[in-house]
Amino acid sequence: MSYQEISDEFWELVAPLLDQFKRKTPGGSKPIEFRTLLNGIFYLLKTGCQWAFLPSCYGSKSTVHEHFQRWASAGIFAEMFKLGAAQYEELKGFKWDWQSMDGSLVQAPTRQSTNLSVEGIGRNPTDRGKSGSKIHLLVDQEGIPCGVALAGANVHDSRLVTATIEGRALAAPKIKPEEKPHLCLDKAYDMKRVETEVLNHGYTPHIRRIGEEKQHASQESHPARRWVVERTFAWLKGFRGIRTRYTCRGTNYLALLHLACALVLTRRIEATA
Repeated sequence: MSYQEISDEFWELVAPLLDQFKRKTPGGSKPIEFRTLLNGIFYLLKTGCQWAFLPSCYGSKSTVHEHFQRWASAGIFAEMFKLGAAQYEELKGFKWDWQSMDGSLVQAPTRQSTNLSVEGIGRNPTDRGKSGSKIHLLVDQEGIPCGVALAGANVHDSRLVTATIEGRALAAPKIKPEEKPHLCLDKAYDMKRVETEVLNHGYTPHIRRIGEEKQHASQESHPARRWVVERTFAWLKGFRGIRTRYTCRGTNYLALLHLACALVLTRRIEATA
């Protein structure tokens, strides 16, 4: 199977979500199969091409784009992320004991919107004030994506902790108070309010302190676990539609993020099968 096509396993998982969009009335031209349309969306996600340059084998670009926007508005891609997370939890199991969170900036050379903050676009302080977005990610001990949030590039990471936790695709299992999961954060989160926020969400915070010298590996009381979230960002940015944001609407870019996370989950299952 070529790289621009979704796997049979992924299609079997998400196909029931699209049944509600099947044509109810007869007549007209024969509709394009939903799997073909989803393959077209995946092609755009993987290659980062413009809608106008989608190969004709996926149907007209207007048809694929129309279905993408309809599914994105209905939250279908968020449901795909949830289904992928539920399947991963059932077959492999998330390692909830240690989790990591961080943000990553992406360029967003899109047309300007009247409400940039709503669309998750802001002036990137690390790119001469050009428009950009921030992906904020929560992962488990193995770097498996658990939750994702979208904001403008000018929003500080410390402001996105609650939004990302609430954006989890799967709720963490209930545990005893003395067995609270650990959340690893870098020094950008070194604030008292963030520590209180993390505690209120039921985590034990592990925050790198500003000015703290990096310890030698042999001196650490527990293995460093922040790096796994950076690896997950590398997985996501392997999709060129994620690496640079070309979509104007925040709901559309977040839909691509959810689809990418769902595909990562499915691939991790297949890789360890």
